[in-house]
Amino acid sequence: MTTDKMSKGSTTENIPQEATKLKKLSKVTSRYMEMEEFKQSDHHTGYFCYYCIYFIKPNHCAIVTDGGPDVYDKSSGQIAPYGICALWEPNKDEIHSTISQGTTQGKSDESSTDVSASFSCETCTEKFNSREELKEHTINKHKESR
Repeated sequence: MTTDKMSKGSTTENIPQEATKLKKLSKVTSRYMEMEEFKQSDHHTGYFCYYCIYFIKPNHCAIVTDGGPDVYDKSSGQIAPYGICALWEPNKDEIHSTISQGTTQGKSDESSTDVSASFSCETCTEKFNSREELKEHTINKHKESR
């Protein structure tokens, strides 16, 4: 199935036929959120949609709808490569380099010992050591306030 231009800024793209037959979950149900601060990051590492087996390039998901609000009540009309959700599964084909025994190649900045990474909640400014901790905090503490 091929989609045609639907609105200003949309492109013509091929979406696999099997993906169009599935009943998809809403962004809120899947705990999807777009992480604008990571828009320019390397999406081949971490828990980004781009690095997920369900991601359909350039901005779709096989199991989450493109439309509707995310957990922040924002509607972008897409699944962003820099988005994250609770259904994430790693796509091994998107790994930049292989992890060699005894080296740290392929590890994200979050797990490297020579890089200090901290993540802050935009709502309450609480700090976390990983994206996953920030994600869980946001879902559990602020989902009603967004």
